[in-house]
Amino acid sequence: GCPDNNGGCDPNATCSHDATTNAVNCTCKAGYANIGSAVNVVCTDSCTVNNGDCDSNAICSHDATTNAVDCTCKTGYNNTGSSVSVIGALSTMEIVVQTPLAHIMLRQM
Repeated sequence: GCPDNNGGCDPNATCSHDATTNAVNCTCKAGYANIGSAVNVVCTDSCTVNNGDCDSNAICSHDATTNAVDCTCKTGYNNTGSSVSVIGALSTMEIVVQTPLAHIMLRQM
């Protein structure tokens, strides 16, 4: 059972027992993804699997308290999605040159 060697589950998994059959169930902890199968659960850092499901223009990290995946936009990108799934969108700036004084103005698009 679970008290013995975490029920044979991965060290980064939580062991529980099925209420009906009392069989051992292994579930990856927050911040970890199962790269094995339903029967052979192998937990690895979620950020190493498909960038933690973060956008390709985001950096995957983990919340310091919960260890849940945290997606943060890379420099030059803005969050245009939800707080759970960051979608990167390149920030655009328009350069306007005015003559004859040739003043340069940056305007956020």
